[in-house]
Parts: sequence; structure tokens; C-alpha cells
Amino acid sequence: MQVTIVHVSVKPQHIDDFIEASRLNHEASIQEQGNRRFDVLQSTENPTQFVLYEAYESAADAAKH
Repeated sequence: MQVTIVHVSVKPQHIDDFIEASRLNHEASIQEQGNRRFDVLQSTENPTQFVLYEAYESAADAAKH
């Protein structure tokens, strides 16, 4: 399994745009071969902080992403 964890800081005025772009990315990614998870997490304490968690069956599947 190949897991990628990305920490993102978003400027407050761009939070809604980031959430929408991440939703579209999530919807496309979960259709990809080997995808096991694609989660977008937003901090409740600091809404400008996000974590993207991507899990693929193999490094090759992740590279295709």
C-alpha cells in the first residue's frame, strides 16, 4: 500500500474554493485503479488547516494518480 499525507494551509478567503476543488479531486480519485481512500480533513480548531489522506494499493497506482 502507498499512503500520502499532505498538510495544507489555505488562506481564509480561499477556503470554499479549496473545499470545492478537493471535492472534485476526491470524486475523480476514488474512481482510479488501486485507490483505497481519499479523505479531505479540515481542522475544527483552525479551519484554514487541511489534511489530504490518499491511499493506493501500490506505488504504481499512486504514481498514475
